[in-house]
Formats: sequence, structure tokens, C-alpha cells
Amino acid sequence: MTLPPCEPGGPDPEAVAAFVHGWVTSPAMRGLVTHFGGEPPEGAGTAALLDAVAEFSAVWDFRAGVRERFDTARVGYGPGVDERLREQIGALGLGGHPRPAHDTYDHVVILGGGIRVTLGRVDYAARLLAGGLKAGTVAGLGSLRWRDDREHREGIRLGLGPLDTEADMMTAALRRFLDLPEPPVTHTGDGWWHQVWPDRDAHVLAAASTRPPLRASTACTLLGWAEHVHTPGPQDRVLLVTNAPYVQHQHCDAVRLLGRAYGCGIETVGMDDAATAEWGRPLATTELLQEVRSSILAMRNLYRAVTRRK
Repeated sequence: MTLPPCEPGGPDPEAVAAFVHGWVTSPAMRGLVTHFGGEPPEGAGTAALLDAVAEFSAVWDFRAGVRERFDTARVGYGPGVDERLREQIGALGLGGHPRPAHDTYDHVVILGGGIRVTLGRVDYAARLLAGGLKAGTVAGLGSLRWRDDREHREGIRLGLGPLDTEADMMTAALRRFLDLPEPPVTHTGDGWWHQVWPDRDAHVLAAASTRPPLRASTACTLLGWAEHVHTPGPQDRVLLVTNAPYVQHQHCDAVRLLGRAYGCGIETVGMDDAATAEWGRPLATTELLQEVRSSILAMRNLYRAVTRRK
């Protein structure tokens, strides 16, 4: 139950509103909320229901609002309960689809993250391109978040050399899987930099934060891409590459921030089983519940945007 792709021309407000209503009122959502002691309000409109579920979802904030995803608290719910929770979470479509719907995209945009996540996403995108997917531009997005000791050690173990930031990890991944040389061009600005390989139309953007002192979020990198790498138009198709269980909320953000603003088509895919097996790791149920919360918040933001609610 994943929000469908946004076609070129921008999102259809009625279709988006109908999907959001069906998603937030689904048996899976009700089952999760009631399991943790909540009660979705009967007969409430979509906006009120989203507000209620978003407020309740604080019970699933295992990052305490600010921790990185790999620091999410892990809680065991025991045999049987854990399986039921995961079944309900799976019905909410957080992982999306692993295969793009089309053979050609104007832009392929790879979202950044931790070192293994970044490598997996770029590996997957590179295999799509090697398998015949056509793209006008390829861009890897990241932030100036400093890698922690775990990522530093993993980068050394993988032979990637010293990596200072999340965006440096993206550069190393693109060079590894797309066989790129040292970037010949680097543009810089206030809190951002943009590396370009003109002959390949490949890019890495270290986006500035729109919410300092917090680091740049996925939303910041999407906005930075449109400003510094390529401004999409209503005729463009943009393919975002990420991984489960982040497809749902990152797709909602992209439709809201790019699809609505520029009228471009937006499709978001999660990396396939091969990339997941090599680069991923098993996620705890609390980590999945955290992404249910992220999806609720992103869905509410998108609903408000398409219905012009403040």
C-alpha cells in the first residue's frame, strides 16, 4: 500500500487525498495504534485523523527526536507479538517496489545515508543502469554530517579510504560503482558543495541544512538538488533510489517538495534483494515502527500541501 508514482505534470490532489485517507484508515494502521493503547477517532475526517495518529505516533519515536537511525532503541516484543506487528507494518507499504516502472528517466537521484546504506543504493542504481535503464543525469545526495567512528572503521575495512562526511561517502560510492575518476569540477557555496563529472552528467551534492543547527535532512537534499544540480520541469521523470523501509515517507516528501513545486514526475524505488542481502542488515521491529511514524508525518505534510491546509 505505497503511494503511487507522481506522473509528469504534478500530483493529482484528489488521488493523493484518497490514497492518504485509505492508508490512515487501513486495518493495519488501526491494528498498530490499538495494540499500543491508542484509539483512532471514529468518524473523523482525514485531516483530524492524521493529526490524531501523528500525535499518538510519538510512542514510536525510538530516536528521541534527534538520534541517527542506527542509534534507534531496540525493544523485543516477544514471539508471536513481534510477528503480528511486522505483518501489520508490512501492509503499510513502507518498502515500495524494487523495480522502476519505466525504462527511461530524465534524472536518477540516489538518496544518501550511512555508509553501507549509501553503498547499497548506489550499487543498485549502477546495476539498473548497466541493465539498460536510461538516465539523463545521475546524482547522489548527501549532507555535511560527519561520519562517526563506526562509519570510519567500516570505510577503512571496505578500502574506501578516509571519509569525512555523508556526502564524501556518496562520492566514494559513485566512484566505485560508476567507475568515475576524481571529480574534475567542484562548486561551493554557503554550507554546500557540488561535485560534477560533466562528461558523464554525474553529480554529488552535499546539501546545506534548511534547519540549522540540525544537519540537512532528506528534504534539504531534495531542495538542494533542484537548486544546485538540476531544476526539473513538468515534462521530467525523476527516479529516486533508496531502500526499505524508507520508500514511503521519502516518496511523500519528494512528491510534496518536487512534484508540486516543479510539476515533475516522481517515482521512488527501494533497492532489490541482492543489494539488501549484501549491504543491508536485519531491522528491529522498533526501527520499523520508527519509520511508520516517519511515514505518518510525511503523509500528513503531503495531505496538507495538496489540500492547502496549514
